[in-house]
Amino acid sequence: MPDYIIQAEHLTKKFTLEAGFFARQDRFVYAVNDISFGIERGKTYGLVGESGCGKTTTARMLVRMYKADGGAIWYRPKESGVTESEIGKRLNILNFNRRELRSYREKIKYVFQDPSRSLNPRMTVFNILTASYKYSTCWPGKAVAREEACQIMEEVGLDPLDLEKRPSEFSGGQRQRISIARSLIMKPEVMFCDEVVSALDVSVQSQILNLLQDIREKRGISFLFIAHDLRVSCYFCDTIGVMYRGLLVEEAPASDLYKTACHPYTKLLFSGSDNSSSGLNQGEVKSSLESLHGCPFAHRCPHASEKCLQEIPEWKEIDDGHKVRCWLQ
Repeated sequence: MPDYIIQAEHLTKKFTLEAGFFARQDRFVYAVNDISFGIERGKTYGLVGESGCGKTTTARMLVRMYKADGGAIWYRPKESGVTESEIGKRLNILNFNRRELRSYREKIKYVFQDPSRSLNPRMTVFNILTASYKYSTCWPGKAVAREEACQIMEEVGLDPLDLEKRPSEFSGGQRQRISIARSLIMKPEVMFCDEVVSALDVSVQSQILNLLQDIREKRGISFLFIAHDLRVSCYFCDTIGVMYRGLLVEEAPASDLYKTACHPYTKLLFSGSDNSSSGLNQGEVKSSLESLHGCPFAHRCPHASEKCLQEIPEWKEIDDGHKVRCWLQ
């Protein structure tokens, strides 16, 4: 069995459509609908899909920024050495108390899409890197922390002399490097990268991706990589999960997905990335204000049958490591 450091099982999440005292409480946005996948230790899992498909909501449930409505999130710490035969020793983070959640978040770090909004403009780079570090259980003192900050600045391709500068003095790509440095300083086991290159120029994107690749090889960190660009994800990830309307519709090794993709939506994403015509109905994404009663892609698929509209397809494995949710397979 794969050595999953984090494993999601049947996660669901819905949000109240309206807020306020007089708001109706019977209307919801169904953001995530029964999603299951695992991040293997030392590897990268990519979540890919159009905007609004539930990628970020899923990631934020994994760090307990959002509380899941159902399912489980299993965490297997590195020091425990838990094997699949000792499945009872896995930790369900949905049951963590405040102290346990704090310890978990020290090992799981989140890199946001827009560094200009996630970095405090009033703080120096050193204070940004150590803002949460100084309140953690692994705080080594200010002198040692400064040495570590200098080393990490060099690791991410920045000058240690920049520690006293503020975010406004850097370019977008440099700010993203600062965000990555902030995550690295506490020596995490897993990094969640949420659209970290989507707001950058193409040349800068490749630099950031190469930096993350070097970090993974050097530190052995596991990654959850969220993106809408399937080709970028195939370059960086080991496994790709294609998501649509809160469901995984296909999962496969990243190196083979461009050849073996069999779900109509995955094919649509590939055709869109190279500007070719797919022949599929590329209509608007259906509203998520209703719970799913059939295949989430049926309204855009030219091969949809009555069964596709009425029943959610089974999540089945069609090849080694290749799963799909489609009645045509």
